[in-house]
Amino acid sequence: MESIETLKQLIHSQFDVATADIDPDAPFAQYNLDSLTVAELMFAVEDQFHVQVPDQAMSTVTNLRGLAQMLDELRASKVS
Repeated sequence: MESIETLKQLIHSQFDVATADIDPDAPFAQYNLDSLTVAELMFAVEDQFHVQVPDQAMSTVTNLRGLAQMLDELRASKVS
């Protein structure tokens, strides 16, 4: 999943988390990302990937793998 690597880089640049330390299945809280910083992450994702992240994603997406999966679905539906 290519999106995971791109998202790792985004988390690294936005929140100074070493990419080697990012586990796609770990909860965002493991990286000290609270609800406010997760919101910032979602806005950064929107800017980076030119998609509209649904508001409910802030509470339903809890890890990088889930975010990448949602992002891949959003991008696929945008192309269709």
